[in-house]
Amino acid sequence: MSDVLKSDQHLESEHFLFHIEPYELKQGTMIPLHRHEFVELVFISQGSGLHEYEGQTFPIAAGDVFIIEPGMDHAYTVDQSEGMGVVNVLFVPALLERELAVLSGVTSFIDFYYMEPFLRSDVSFQAKLTLSPRQMLDIRGILEQLMKEYGNKESGYRFLIKSKLIELFIILSRMYVNNRNHSLPSIQNDGEMIARLCEFIKRHQSHPLSLEQISQMAGMSQSKFTLLFRQMTGMSFVEFRNDQRIQLAKQLLAASSDKIARIALDIGYEDLSHFNHVFKKLTGETPSHYRKRMKGRAESGEPRE
Repeated sequence: MSDVLKSDQHLESEHFLFHIEPYELKQGTMIPLHRHEFVELVFISQGSGLHEYEGQTFPIAAGDVFIIEPGMDHAYTVDQSEGMGVVNVLFVPALLERELAVLSGVTSFIDFYYMEPFLRSDVSFQAKLTLSPRQMLDIRGILEQLMKEYGNKESGYRFLIKSKLIELFIILSRMYVNNRNHSLPSIQNDGEMIARLCEFIKRHQSHPLSLEQISQMAGMSQSKFTLLFRQMTGMSFVEFRNDQRIQLAKQLLAASSDKIARIALDIGYEDLSHFNHVFKKLTGETPSHYRKRMKGRAESGEPRE
């Protein structure tokens, strides 16, 4: 069982869920398998080593930038012949909730922030971002400004850090799209392509992914992708996404006491009436009726659906 790094132990405070810190790791250092409750953006500033991620091991070296999502097991081994410099940027998505929602409409951001970690889980698709020397200088500059603001904590530093984080993600997203050598279009088998995209949609069903963005990921026109997706799944992209969201909603309705409006928002529906309509269409009952029925089954000792 890997260790779990808690947000309240590693981030500044419950009011500002952020931390940035540079590390100089000695030759042969091993950081054991662990996971965390927050997002970790990693910049390798010098040296090299190995990164174990979800059971796969990849070489890493100066210039590599990658994101570790919450709950993902990973570990590091530093090269025996040289040390490794690392800058870790830690935060929880709620820190940038509005900004991330807006950026999720930008395909280059989707590719870097969501697609890159997804592809990294398969050793055949090492889609990490490796910066050129010039790009490293640009990213170092932003990271140094972040570290300066975080260290000095002068008036307004939290606002400046958030704005610099957004700048960092936008620039890294552009670099990722310009630099990448591996992408989903390199998959030749249509069935495998659709299977990977279905898995991606399931993992990120609460995000405002559009048909246009998913089609671009597949390297297809919207019309070609729509036809192929329906042939492979029996559903349209929107039907498949709605089905995944409603399955998640059923779990949340049965297992939590959160308000229905909160659950709707958490799974990607900003319009409560639209969520109610989709839920009833797919399940035959309203969310409130479903919750009452599941509560009754639990009280009577019956298993959940």
